[in-house]
Amino acid sequence: MNMRRLFTTGVLLLAAALVVSAESAVGTISYLEGSIDVSRNGRYLSPGNIGIGLRIEQSDTIETGPDGYVEVEISAPSAGSLVKVQPDSAFYFESSPKQSSRFETIFQLLRGSLSLKVGRLSSRESYKVQTDSAIMAVRGTEFNVDMAPDRSVLVTVPEGRVESKTDRRTIMAQPGTVAAVDDQAQMSAISVAPSDVDLYRQYWQGLRLEALKINARLSIQQFSRQWDQQMPRLENAMRELETHDDIFRRWERIIRDDTDFPPTGDIIRDKRALSPGMLELRAILPISERTFNTLVGLEDAYRQGFAPGPFQAGNYNDAGDFYRSFHSDKNEMRNMLARARYMIRIYRVVDGAGGGFPDSNTPDIMSTTPSF
Repeated sequence: MNMRRLFTTGVLLLAAALVVSAESAVGTISYLEGSIDVSRNGRYLSPGNIGIGLRIEQSDTIETGPDGYVEVEISAPSAGSLVKVQPDSAFYFESSPKQSSRFETIFQLLRGSLSLKVGRLSSRESYKVQTDSAIMAVRGTEFNVDMAPDRSVLVTVPEGRVESKTDRRTIMAQPGTVAAVDDQAQMSAISVAPSDVDLYRQYWQGLRLEALKINARLSIQQFSRQWDQQMPRLENAMRELETHDDIFRRWERIIRDDTDFPPTGDIIRDKRALSPGMLELRAILPISERTFNTLVGLEDAYRQGFAPGPFQAGNYNDAGDFYRSFHSDKNEMRNMLARARYMIRIYRVVDGAGGGFPDSNTPDIMSTTPSF
């Protein structure tokens, strides 16, 4: 998968330039252990800067390694909530502007498990956890969201109620009822005694592991092919946006210095220039993020010997051949995805500035579930 080097010095500087205002902070790391990565504004923070007390900003991505664990005390939309990020997990925050009529904090779960304890929220505040196949909406409760390597999801609720939705069904997960979404995005309600919730989570994880042992080679083959199909689109979108580095730099200064927006004509010009690349990037990024993180999760199955034998199709002889190629560019892929999220964040400010040029609607990630 020899990935081409896309970025000039200008785009690399873009990734480091913006200092996010304190108003965008959504929480603070209150506890951590093991390996933790945090990406911000298109780049990963150095390990020495990640510790207890680090303020977590909107759009930050938090990743835990096999020995990693982190707790974040949430301060937006209001204080009193806590998210626990389990090992081998990745997610990022998104929040609606404070001036919005409703304030949502969205946890985009890319892989792994989150446990949340949500404090009392006002009538205009809400939390959501979103995966590529389901959305879990909550106003105030305690709940867990587990995602298996095959993208199936389990929602368990020791206390309160969580509305769990796919594009086909809605289930209210609560004590006595868990919501399960399989690898085909089919949701079902399962009766589980509240005292047995932790045991059921272990049982479900064991079932998904057994299924993974059987299907690991086929899954890696399918997602490796999908990744190879997506990479040219992602690279092309990023290459197009790279040509407008001057626009990104200008809007970074506007955000950083909290200065007035430029005249309407300039806003229209900037939106028109960025729109073609941003349309493509916003369409491909959710799929690319999901595929990349799925392949990262499936690598453990390969390492454990669950994916023997040759591939029947694609560019690789077997799982070992793919992961050797995957590893040669893994860090650059991860950085590219971080930079892509950052560019989208800057564009949202440009779009929010007005100017009459139509916005490209962000695709609902639930509509991008692949079919094999």
